[in-house]
Amino acid sequence: MSRRALAVAAALGATLAVSACSGGAASDGAPAPGSASPAAATPPVATPATVVAVPSVTPGGSGSPGALATLPVTRCLTGRYVLARFVASGDGATYGTGQGGDVSLTFDDDRYTLAGAGREPVVVTLAGQTGDLTVDGAAKGGWTLDGSAVTFTSGSATGSGTLDDGSGGERTRLTMKQVDGVIGLAGRGQVACTAQAMTITLSTVRLELARA
Repeated sequence: MSRRALAVAAALGATLAVSACSGGAASDGAPAPGSASPAAATPPVATPATVVAVPSVTPGGSGSPGALATLPVTRCLTGRYVLARFVASGDGATYGTGQGGDVSLTFDDDRYTLAGAGREPVVVTLAGQTGDLTVDGAAKGGWTLDGSAVTFTSGSATGSGTLDDGSGGERTRLTMKQVDGVIGLAGRGQVACTAQAMTITLSTVRLELARA
């Protein structure tokens, strides 16, 4: 495996460790690929022009003057979305970002399914290293609403993911539980949405999604 691929795999291992320590989704016991110092992870964060920014206000409220009109949380957590971008974080620091790919998030009553079709990779930047994360599987769970806060509970996960350095060389294979540990939903957080986009903010990750 190339040095770059090893660095990306090690960065993902560090992100998984941070996610676990911060209360993210648990691993299924499969070894995480490598390790790295979280202190080295300081990738820049830039919102793609294609992502509709959702204001950080209580869903259903009017927000600040000129802000986009947000919808009630119960209307946010319905239907199908596609993942536009994620920001993995912990302890007040950003550990990685990713955008693009064919990952979708579907809500059906009080259940959700996070799934990847395995064709288009998510371009990830972890600890300053860039790679492609292809998700070919599904993670399922549930959610409960308490006021304006939503608590997500992860459940089953099937399938896998692959991580490479984008050069088409050797790949690191991941379980879907490991993928879910980085971009999955687990814990208490905030949800805000418009008719076109939604942001889910948890302690270990922020997902920016577009309605499909």
